Amino acid sequence: MPKSSKKSSSKQKRNTVLLGLALRQRAPSGKWRIHFLWGRIVGLFLALFVLGYLAATVGLYFFLKNFRNYDDMTMGQAFSLPFDYKSVETRRGDYEIEKAIALMEDGKFKEAYFYLMAGVAHSPSNLEGRMLLSEFQIMTNRKSPDAAIRTLQGGIPYAQNNVDYLKRYIQLLLKYQMDFEVMEVTDKLLSKQPDEETETFLALAAATANFYRGNFDASEDYIREYNLDDQLEGTLLSARVSWERGQRQAAISKLEFSIGKFVSDEPIYAQLSNFYRTLENYEKARQYAVLRGVNSPLSVAPRIDYLLSLDKTDKREEADREAEAILRQFGNDERSLLALANYGTESGRVELARRIYEQALENDFNVAPFALLLIEAHITGGDYQGAINFTEQLANENPEWLEREMPVFNSLRAVAYYGVGNSDYSDIFLNQFLKESNVRVETLMAVSRRYIKLGGKEQARKILVKAVQDNESNQTALSNLIELEIDMGNSSQLGDYLKALLEMRRPSVELLEKAYRSLGSDRFIFTQNREALLIELDTILNPDKQPS
Repeated sequence: MPKSSKKSSSKQKRNTVLLGLALRQRAPSGKWRIHFLWGRIVGLFLALFVLGYLAATVGLYFFLKNFRNYDDMTMGQAFSLPFDYKSVETRRGDYEIEKAIALMEDGKFKEAYFYLMAGVAHSPSNLEGRMLLSEFQIMTNRKSPDAAIRTLQGGIPYAQNNVDYLKRYIQLLLKYQMDFEVMEVTDKLLSKQPDEETETFLALAAATANFYRGNFDASEDYIREYNLDDQLEGTLLSARVSWERGQRQAAISKLEFSIGKFVSDEPIYAQLSNFYRTLENYEKARQYAVLRGVNSPLSVAPRIDYLLSLDKTDKREEADREAEAILRQFGNDERSLLALANYGTESGRVELARRIYEQALENDFNVAPFALLLIEAHITGGDYQGAINFTEQLANENPEWLEREMPVFNSLRAVAYYGVGNSDYSDIFLNQFLKESNVRVETLMAVSRRYIKLGGKEQARKILVKAVQDNESNQTALSNLIELEIDMGNSSQLGDYLKALLEMRRPSVELLEKAYRSLGSDRFIFTQNREALLIELDTILNPDKQPS
């Protein structure tokens, strides 16, 4: 048979099927059989995989670059993403955080916030991003720090020796009285033997947290074990521990023996001056205020401290001359001038406060705080009608800052009208003040003190109740409310308030003793949980008398 005939016969017996991936062949018996061509199949799938991978890489590149605004995305990163996903995501997160910082510099804070959220999610070890995000979270929700704390807490595994980061986290915990969390995290990090600087900071934080909770023995153990008294902050804390134990002379001696030991003695002089004022030894307080001023001649704070000491020693003329000297020296510095205005308000020096207000106007400073302090100076000095006249003048002029400061403005008007005996107008302005949201707790407490001084205990109580409701973790507001409830003989909620207080940091011994005496009297016999509270107060006040 010719060769061409044989080839034709062979082709009839077999042909390719399934797009050339298999061979269909007739067996000698006449049956058809299919043989898969595995070489072609493998080659095809490899080709499809490569083409698909390249297509996915290109798609991922354009998706991240154009739809996720990752401008630094490269084809190389897209190609390696499946093999190095974590590294690519980290670089993406770092880019988003850099983008957020640039947006903040341009004042685009809303966009910056979303970039920070994404950046921290993609790059959890970026500590700068975490700190910035925590600041945003605090600003957007000042009453609850939970989100900011969780953000910072997530960075702790990457921050073992980053003191700045640890300071931000622990200071936030201390600010919101989360002292037990501070104790836990500091002990955990100290056990990992951090570097010397970090170790000192963590030990000081642990000692401070224990001090706030009244664990004075534990606080002093940290001070001794980590030689914290070789540090200025440790020395100051050690003195405060002795002071709170009632060892007043020991506290003073610790500070006096430390003079000249550190770079600056100014904080030691400030604390000594404060201690001596508390002991009503105003002459000693004045001496240390003078030394503080010599130590920091360009700072206004020591000069104000000196003024307060002069007032307490009945040297008003000398205080007036010193205030005049400060006004001449610091009259063009807004912060210093504001500190002097606060002194003028506290001492009821209306004329000084007026001159400072006029100086602020002349220098084109933010005049709002100076105007409000002038109103308050009238009130402190007992010139309630003068305060009313000035508030009316401001209301008629209606400066642009007035609407922004309306809550504080109304509170001062309320106190001034109460001072002249006009309860109707006082109640009107007080109710307007209490309707405002987001009033600072410090403002609420200051207004309540004004009313208490004038005998308006019911008004003060309304203000403090709002302060506690709006700021449940503020121990000072709660302490003030408890003291007022005791003075007024109100027992209906005293038990709940005391229970909440005892779950906070160690309150002042004076308040605890006052509460213990009051609960033991018949006047408060119907206070809720009275017996349990008496037992708990007795345990705190008399720890040595408890059974071991």
